[in-house]
Amino acid sequence: MAENILALKLEALHDDVGEVKMALNKLSEAITKLALVEQQQSQIATSLERAFKAVGKIEDRQTALEQQYAALVPQQGEVSKWVDRGIVALAGAGGVLVLKAAGVA
Repeated sequence: MAENILALKLEALHDDVGEVKMALNKLSEAITKLALVEQQQSQIATSLERAFKAVGKIEDRQTALEQQYAALVPQQGEVSKWVDRGIVALAGAGGVLVLKAAGVA
């Protein structure tokens, strides 16, 4: 009788060890999957950091271009005034030449 009880307890212990092994295998698989997810998140974070740096550089370039354009706009207005005055002066000189050629002046 004691042998039967001992055999039953040994069999139950064997079943428990089998269940522990199965649980450890599942736990090992879960840890492996978790490590892969963590690695992917690290790669994504690195990619995002590179993207943010690139966007920052583009913003800096855009700001510099906007500042250059803002500096040119007033100068462009002055040049436009001088060109208009030059055209009026040439037209006036041309008108005087036409009048002289016609004998009016």
